[in-house]
Amino acid sequence: MLSTSTVCRGVLAAAIGVAALAVSACGTDEQSSGSGGKAKVAYVVPGNLGDGAYLDQLDLGITRGAEKYGLQAQSIEAGNTPTKWAPTMDDTANRGFDAIVSAGFQVKELVEQAAAQHPETKFILDDAAYDPAKCGGCENIYSITYRYTETGYLAGVLAGLLTKTAGERINSDNVVGFVGGQDIPVIQEYLAGYKAGVKKVNPQARVISAFAGSWSDPAKGKQLAAGMIDQGADIICTAAGGTDNGVFEAAAAGNAWAIGNTALQTDRPRVNGKLAVLTAMETDVTAAQEEAMKLLSEGKLPVGSTRSLGVKEGINRLVESPEYKRYVPADIRQEIAGIVQAIAAGTLKIDV
Repeated sequence: MLSTSTVCRGVLAAAIGVAALAVSACGTDEQSSGSGGKAKVAYVVPGNLGDGAYLDQLDLGITRGAEKYGLQAQSIEAGNTPTKWAPTMDDTANRGFDAIVSAGFQVKELVEQAAAQHPETKFILDDAAYDPAKCGGCENIYSITYRYTETGYLAGVLAGLLTKTAGERINSDNVVGFVGGQDIPVIQEYLAGYKAGVKKVNPQARVISAFAGSWSDPAKGKQLAAGMIDQGADIICTAAGGTDNGVFEAAAAGNAWAIGNTALQTDRPRVNGKLAVLTAMETDVTAAQEEAMKLLSEGKLPVGSTRSLGVKEGINRLVESPEYKRYVPADIRQEIAGIVQAIAAGTLKIDV
């Protein structure tokens, strides 16, 4: 059974359209059906919902997709203690779901193990690529990865260009910052792209980076960001899950800008009426999961494959928030738009 800290949530209905991704159906299986003819989907959350970032984005895509395409979905929060994730995954896999979604590098092995033990169940592994050697080929896993170098690069270009201006909240120190959650490959990829973007447009700029060691420690995020602001950083990019919220608080209080990673973050927080988040370099995992639900409902989920998504597929993008349009000069916005087009066309190679 699930631990008492595990929470099951029903699906919230939200019929909002998202542009479909063109996915080749390699190794597809026919959809099985749960009660009432609806396939049953579980989202095993490696943490708790309410982070306002990645985990919530994923949940939104699953719930939207389930409502839109006639699936029965449930979110199961495993909590922030990693030792609880394996028993939660095992329990969920034994409950007869047709498909199980989970997320991140840290649950990759758990998904591989569960897939090997439950070949009749389809698994969707978001934000990590499965290893076929670990689960007999993993013919029942569909994994989705994202090209974080792109989003990091765009954030770095924005930070590097803006910190050279005399704009709102910008000082003359030529320093920018980056706060990551845990020091794992995908965040290192994002940071590498960020540094490359800054260097490309502002070689003299100093980049300060730090990892909070947690996806759910706003106090640590605030401490790290405040320290960067004390060292002259006027723009701080963050990719730290729920820890982002502390970065935003520090930015607002310290008269600096933050660059978030989802549109969900662009309207908060306000400190003395001041918004902290200038924009977000979003990886739209919501759209990716909604499309996965569509494929599952059609019996076309490409299990046995991994797909990489980014700017070209419309998944990585800059959120043109009101603050971005107001405080980022038009020439910088135009330059970034050109870079986005070049990445999508494949004419710009990001060197990290």
